[in-house]
Amino acid sequence: MASGDVQVQSAVHSLDQGLFALLIKGGMIAVLVIAVSLLYLFVQFKGLDNSSAMDQAQIARNIASGKGYTTGNIRPAALWMYKNHLSESVDQIDLNRFPDFYQAPLNPWINSFALRLIKGSWKMSPTQIPYSGDRMVAAVAMITFLLAIGVWFLVVQKLFDTKLAFFASMAALVTDLLWQFSLSGLPQMLVLLLFGLASLATLYAMEAAGNDQFTHTLGWLVGAGALFGLMTLAHGLAFWLFVGWAVFAAIYFRPRGLAFLAALAAFLVIVTPWLVRTYQVCGNPFGLGFYEMFFDQTPTEGYQRASELTIGGSGISLQGKVRANLVRQLDGLFGLIGLNIAAGAFFLALFHRFRSHKAAMFKWCVLAMWVSAVFGMSLYRGFEVMSENQLHVIFIPIFAAFGFAFLLVLWSRLEFGGALFRVIFISAVIFLCGIPLLITLFSGQQGRIQWPPYVPPVIGMLGEWFDEDEAICSDMPWAVAWYAQRPSLLMPKSMKDFNRIHDYNETKQPINGLFLTPISGNQRLFSDIYKGNLKDWAPLVTRPPKVDGFPLTSYTALPIEAECIIFADRDRWSQPRSSK
Repeated sequence: MASGDVQVQSAVHSLDQGLFALLIKGGMIAVLVIAVSLLYLFVQFKGLDNSSAMDQAQIARNIASGKGYTTGNIRPAALWMYKNHLSESVDQIDLNRFPDFYQAPLNPWINSFALRLIKGSWKMSPTQIPYSGDRMVAAVAMITFLLAIGVWFLVVQKLFDTKLAFFASMAALVTDLLWQFSLSGLPQMLVLLLFGLASLATLYAMEAAGNDQFTHTLGWLVGAGALFGLMTLAHGLAFWLFVGWAVFAAIYFRPRGLAFLAALAAFLVIVTPWLVRTYQVCGNPFGLGFYEMFFDQTPTEGYQRASELTIGGSGISLQGKVRANLVRQLDGLFGLIGLNIAAGAFFLALFHRFRSHKAAMFKWCVLAMWVSAVFGMSLYRGFEVMSENQLHVIFIPIFAAFGFAFLLVLWSRLEFGGALFRVIFISAVIFLCGIPLLITLFSGQQGRIQWPPYVPPVIGMLGEWFDEDEAICSDMPWAVAWYAQRPSLLMPKSMKDFNRIHDYNETKQPINGLFLTPISGNQRLFSDIYKGNLKDWAPLVTRPPKVDGFPLTSYTALPIEAECIIFADRDRWSQPRSSK
């Protein structure tokens, strides 16, 4: 055979095994990811269903509309903090310009840019199912999720190799829980992206330290500290990841004191301006959420409804709360990491000594961050799989990487079969990780809205019945602020507190409506309504037509199946607004 033919065949073979094969594989993965994304966003998606996500979304819209970091979700406790902190006497509080000091700022700020693109569709209409704002917020989170997977591919590639990075990325991509969070509007996907970047910076710092490049090491540590600062601005509980990382960094990097202080300084440079702003607004640099660790009830049932906050009056043991929450997290850990068997194998991988020094050391960094995060989450509530305080989900990609590496080591030691059986084994692991995703996709959409308790078109009608200079009290003020675009007061603990705010005009916008939904109506009759947190509101929650002494005397039942009801100062649903 002529040498020219050999060269041609060699080139073709190289193309087939190299660039061409890479393009084919990459194209197939891209098509798969796009198809799954479209199925989730346009088939599975029924709108936002998390109160914190709606809360952040309406803050983002306020930012986009030029109102700054303000909220329409007004908590009685926030009213107390705000008014109590103001040095001068304030007769009325403007609810249309009420500053938020509960949510972390980064996710709403990013979403505000996306919401500007659909400014003409901000007003909720009966035909918008789901609401265009819901879909835009979910789309941003989904794009962030896919970017995060790309970053984590680079992290795992640096830890191990390209093949394992591909396997771990596939195990993460087929995890249904990650897709569900990408549709939730919660900041977890943003934290996942920043966490990946911080991990990448840490690996570069480890590499530079191994080469005795002190300046480069310090630079990467400063970058990692800044990224952890951004993570904290995306979700306050991400601070605990920084605590775990700082412990590792202080032990691993030399000189220990200087390396740690450089990272800490970068972290503080990022978070301090927001802490100062929050202190100026409410008198506590950590905002309203600081009080959450001292109460055992969900925020909307407990301290946020109080007209005054006292830590000593919570009546709980912080130590007992942490202990109980630790048990809850560990008991449901497999579900909290998305039923991903590769991610679950991470805890077995801790007992294996990897040949790569970076991998062997970095797994302890990951463990330190996870342990610290578990403790931080234990100070708060909300350990359902889809919870705003659920941070286990952001560890899935890195857990899956170490878990997959460990499973491959075990497989190689079995010396069973050849390359074909190895491919079958890897495919089986990825398939098992993706079973929940397949169940979700093949089950189809269950309903068109997140009912109960949300009926966005009905909530949107409140914006037609009430003017911009009016407010509505509700058991779901986050949804009223988001869909109706009206300031909404969370039901105070007692009707007496409501009457005080209403009768003495403590707010610039009069509270002319009370919107009750299954959030209060579907509670347990005796333990929650008659004897629990809603006992003072029981006459209205149980739907009698009239209650003596309550100023909102007009009422009407609303869909679905009359489970929602609106009380108002007058008949606003059958009379035109001009009759006011």
